[in-house]
Amino acid sequence: MSEENTPENMMKKAMELKNAGNASYKAKDYQKALANYTKIFLYIDHLNLPSDLQQMVGKSAPDTGTVKPEDVKKMQVVANQNCAMCSLRQGKYAKAEEFCERALKRDPEAKKAILIRGRARLRRKNLDGAEEDLKFALKHFPKDKNVQNDLEELKKMYKQVRKKQQQLFAGMFDKKAKTQKTSTQEAKRDEVSSIISEMIGSNGSNDNSKVPNPTSNVAGPDVPSSSGEKPSSSGQAS
Repeated sequence: MSEENTPENMMKKAMELKNAGNASYKAKDYQKALANYTKIFLYIDHLNLPSDLQQMVGKSAPDTGTVKPEDVKKMQVVANQNCAMCSLRQGKYAKAEEFCERALKRDPEAKKAILIRGRARLRRKNLDGAEEDLKFALKHFPKDKNVQNDLEELKKMYKQVRKKQQQLFAGMFDKKAKTQKTSTQEAKRDEVSSIISEMIGSNGSNDNSKVPNPTSNVAGPDVPSSSGEKPSSSGQAS
């Protein structure tokens, strides 16, 4: 192994990339910052292999020299968190959440990763997930204005959701009530029609003559002109 490729120099290069990324981030050049942060993984990921992979490669695992695994893990977590922040600033919320998950895979207690994930979830409309993360973040970063502002925004979004739900349910109940009213009216019309049919059938069995029009002798503008015209069922239902 050449001196340039020693684990110690790999970690040194990772630190240089981190510092360069921080400078770009402060200058609000988030794309350049992201490029520096992502290069860190090329230099250090092989120095801290997952335990299952270490068992697979055995003695073939890369030499870590004097570099401590916990230092590598810390750098991996920080790099992923910084990548998440850059993605958040760029409006790439799904990518921001992905970087947070990678950080939390290395360290489930990575508080800043949970904070950033909460902010990303809020912007992805995952309100329940955002609430859980942001409340956790508030306990550990009580003075963070971004967390406070996001929690206020979360309350507004929950309020909007509840309002829409109320409107939806109100519309459903109104529709149900209208349907029931229509069904009742139709049932009444059917009942009246049935009674009339029975009456006609009964008269028909005793007399072969036509059934008189019940309105034929009633004067008024709404009376049908033809004495043979039968009343409509809709008129009987009122």
